[in-house]
Amino acid sequence: MTTVNVYIPPTPASSYEIIIDDGLINHPQKWLPKNLSFHHLVIITDHTVKKYYLNPLVEALNKLGHYPLTLSFPAGEKHKHQATKQILEEKILRKHFGRDTLCIALGGGVVGDLAGFIAATYMRGIPYIQIPTTLLAMVDSSVGGKTAIDTPQGKNLIGAFWQPKVVVADIDCLKTLPEEHLISGIVEALKMFLTNDIDSFHYLQKNMSAIFQQNKRILKTLVQRAVTIKAQVVAADETEKNLRMILNFGHTIGHALEKLTQYKLPHGYAVAYGILLECSISRELGYLGEQHYAQIENALNQLGFHVDYLKKLNITNIIRATKSDKKASEGNARYILLKQPGEVHHENGMVAHAVDEQVVRAAFRRL
Repeated sequence: MTTVNVYIPPTPASSYEIIIDDGLINHPQKWLPKNLSFHHLVIITDHTVKKYYLNPLVEALNKLGHYPLTLSFPAGEKHKHQATKQILEEKILRKHFGRDTLCIALGGGVVGDLAGFIAATYMRGIPYIQIPTTLLAMVDSSVGGKTAIDTPQGKNLIGAFWQPKVVVADIDCLKTLPEEHLISGIVEALKMFLTNDIDSFHYLQKNMSAIFQQNKRILKTLVQRAVTIKAQVVAADETEKNLRMILNFGHTIGHALEKLTQYKLPHGYAVAYGILLECSISRELGYLGEQHYAQIENALNQLGFHVDYLKKLNITNIIRATKSDKKASEGNARYILLKQPGEVHHENGMVAHAVDEQVVRAAFRRL
């Protein structure tokens, strides 16, 4: 037997900025990386975001001498699949764009996931920029380089880790955001704070009304606090071997609920109900005290999420749907478990834990 060793030098460390301000879409000179060379430019968005922000962005880029190809697709999670990806890719290929292409993802989490995955695979990888237009995308999905599409078997099961060159969080984009989407973003920030930072959890509780009133100062601080946490977690565990799974708190149940409702339940709402049930699981196992559970339940009640919704569902169907979650191991779902707001349960150095189905059923009955 003959063997030849292939030595791949370690990839040099890289970094990128998350820029948080208002009026950024109209001033791309503030965020286009000076050290990024590109010949072609493509903007990918959805039909809804296109109506609000595509023209201002294109006009601002034109003034700098950039004339992008603009592509859009129908809005919504149900369109985040392989067929949409292929249609968009073929449109870029027909323009004969090569590796000297920069992609801009303009939109919420669905756009970011899909456009980011296209960037990760087009010509084996081209640079891209995230311009999140929803609070959920600003505080969570635009940061960290997770890109993916959905399949009939589950959410985000086909994808890649592909970091953006810069993330541009223009707070002005939140002006056109329906309340439902604002709530979804608040839930994702809440998830971040519950697993990492009790002070930020209290900040969110204190400033809830100001967030709904679109107070720019509060919104900027909320986004800054959330992405600071995510940046630290991603730096420690980019490809989600362990610690980064902490950011999936509420998502084991949440993704199951999305799948069962055929994605009619908005992602943030599914995560909110996921947090309720997963906190009940933590309580059932004796990690989370009754007082802390009540504190978290009260925060979610303020946003309109109550256990009554969960009680109407079939727990057997929920458990079955969790088995296709990306954190599942050997066919068993794994959960992020809380000890108290701001602190998760660690065991043997791990943050995601298998939980017996009977425990999940008991936690469901206890809701």
